[in-house]
Amino acid sequence: MTSPPEPSPSGDTTTALAVQVAALRGQVRAIFARLDKAGLTGDLNLADRLAELARTVTQFLDSPPRGAAAPSWIGLDPAAHAAQLAGLRQWADTVLRREYGGYQLPACWPNHPHVIWELSTLAAEWHRTYGCTQPSLDRALEFHDRWLPGTMRRIADITRRCNPECAARRPAPKSA
Repeated sequence: MTSPPEPSPSGDTTTALAVQVAALRGQVRAIFARLDKAGLTGDLNLADRLAELARTVTQFLDSPPRGAAAPSWIGLDPAAHAAQLAGLRQWADTVLRREYGGYQLPACWPNHPHVIWELSTLAAEWHRTYGCTQPSLDRALEFHDRWLPGTMRRIADITRRCNPECAARRPAPKSA
């Protein structure tokens, strides 16, 4: 920005000042237009806006992720445990056994708490992947390549010593 010329009695100086003032007014209007377009109007308190934005970010970071919640079996009363287990049995029978029959799921699986956790987590991931209208290819590939084989491998390891009498010898755990 140039400094205004020294005042002089001539009309040229007055004209030059008028031209500079007009140019500066145009620049100020352009700056205000850009600020308005960005939503930064004259009555905006930037400190308050930044504090509000910080609160929003903090709430977002503190909130649970969207999608299916991770299953939990801790602290369930017997009725809630039975209801949650019934839902898991239904998923295991209608989805896991029917659609993924290449994997073995022993009949005694409900008697193994670690298997219940594994299957319920797998079911939650399956619902997260396939519970929408257009499943994500990335999630489906990850489910089939990582989650399903890994979970079934761990279940096979947990139940490797089981025999047909396993279900009769170990009753399902009762939660308090």
